[in-house]
Amino acid sequence: VDRASFLLRGPRRWEVVALRDPSYAKRLLVKRVVGLPGEAIQIRDGDVYADGRICRKPLATQRAMAVLVHDASFYAPDSDERPRRWRPEPPEGTWGSAEGRFAHPEQSGTSEVDWLVYHHEQPTGVGFEESPVMDDALYDQSRPRRSETARAVTDLMLAFRVARWSGKGDLVVRATDGQNVFETWINPAAGRFTVRRNNDSKPVAEGNIPKDDKRLDVEVSLFDRQFTLALQGEEVAAVPYEAGPMPRRPVAWPLAVGVRGLGVEIVRLRVFRDVYYTKPLSPSYRWGIDKPAVLPPGAYFILGDNSLISDDSRSWPAGPEAWAKLLVGKPFVIWFPRSPVVWGRWRFRVPDPTRIRYIH
Repeated sequence: VDRASFLLRGPRRWEVVALRDPSYAKRLLVKRVVGLPGEAIQIRDGDVYADGRICRKPLATQRAMAVLVHDASFYAPDSDERPRRWRPEPPEGTWGSAEGRFAHPEQSGTSEVDWLVYHHEQPTGVGFEESPVMDDALYDQSRPRRSETARAVTDLMLAFRVARWSGKGDLVVRATDGQNVFETWINPAAGRFTVRRNNDSKPVAEGNIPKDDKRLDVEVSLFDRQFTLALQGEEVAAVPYEAGPMPRRPVAWPLAVGVRGLGVEIVRLRVFRDVYYTKPLSPSYRWGIDKPAVLPPGAYFILGDNSLISDDSRSWPAGPEAWAKLLVGKPFVIWFPRSPVVWGRWRFRVPDPTRIRYIH
């Protein structure tokens, strides 16, 4: 923990902080700041609102908070009878896959898009069934939860690498939150991309593709009612949008990659979701859920990334305030867990360099 981080400034929104537990000063907490002094904070539909406006995360924060949903690099054996999550559409399409890699041959002269569509599945008592992505977490399985309290998450991110391409044509990435559909058209030969929303002929974003003849890294996200596109690791488009008049209708097939004419090979295909802030499982939630929590000067609203079981500003008995005087500093390195080392009769643990990581 860097104890000097907040000597000259206060923490920013989405910044990770270490602070003393308001109920037990000897215990340190590691949480994320979502509300700043003077703001009225409320959690609605998984998102954080400050003074009635949605708080949108920058791309670096999205990456830091993203929860892995599916990684196609880890695949079931061919003998598994369950259908693959990434499937050609139509089924007779020319997409092929093997060992977590997906390939499409070059097809000049075609005007149709061959789609590779992600189908999400949830476990049931007897198998699996298609379902929208939910806010459950495998590491919370020891905490009982009723199925009716689960929430569909439409704030999703898709990341993959185009390992090679050939010919002329387009790579298309489709993402929907159940209310809006964004399509990103990437033309490697022209070096351009175009983003359209809900089949509108007028692009909401367009620009140049970073030049790299060997590969193309693509990230698309719909976090906090904002479409974000990153190419080669750099954000190239961010399109905020407001809620429509009709409610969102989450679907089990929210993401797709398509090809028109182009020959491609795709690897590292991963699906993530955003943290879905909600009522904690504890029945003692008090603040920022049913109505806004107004923060006085010198107070912050903090939340844990594991929203379901986190003890934070939503549930503290004395109030939602995380006072500035409780701040210890900014965590920046995780060095636990440690690896055991045996030296003669001595046994001790040392940091494992392969598991050390920085906090963003």
